[in-house]
Amino acid sequence: MQHSSLSLKKYRLPLLLAALSFGLSSAPAWADDASMNIKLTANIIANTCKIGLSNGGQVLLPVVPRDWFSNADGSDKYTATKEAGGTKFAIKVIDCEDYDKGAASKLHFSFRPQSGVLAQGNNQVFANDLEQSSTGAKNVGIVVFSADLHQNVLQQNGSSDVVYDVTSKQQNYAYLTQYEFTARYQNTGSVTAGRVTSHVLVSVTYE
Repeated sequence: MQHSSLSLKKYRLPLLLAALSFGLSSAPAWADDASMNIKLTANIIANTCKIGLSNGGQVLLPVVPRDWFSNADGSDKYTATKEAGGTKFAIKVIDCEDYDKGAASKLHFSFRPQSGVLAQGNNQVFANDLEQSSTGAKNVGIVVFSADLHQNVLQQNGSSDVVYDVTSKQQNYAYLTQYEFTARYQNTGSVTAGRVTSHVLVSVTYE
């Protein structure tokens, strides 16, 4: 049985302190001849923090059977607001711009689709960018949760602001550490086989 592969790379962009990209490819169990490719990219904007990636940017996701998405009665097993495990990845905050002027009290992680479009009918699911293509999987996307806060990084209206209160970690800048998230599949209807690609932009700021 094959596993999903999540690869992460760090690179720099003009006028940005740091940038992060990670991609996932897999052969989903509900279609032997299908494959998934999920890519998330990130950038750091104003009030920026330099970041690092865990495990050299490699994470494995298990292949799941078709019935993973549903209960015995056919109802959906998971919703976009239900934290149900998933594959962990970490964003490590290494240092923050101008933090010598005063320790940060909050860190803000914001996630949004690069295409500007979320899954149809659910603003808390990152859409499959290939869904309208002939090879794209239908009715399946990706949800991302904060492992520490146990919440979907997307709110019901599609906005995103995952806030970590780091006031208690100001001494010796203890908030310069890693923050864990999880990613898993989420159906938005009856899943059909095909490829999935999702590009997500992540920005990290502090106050």
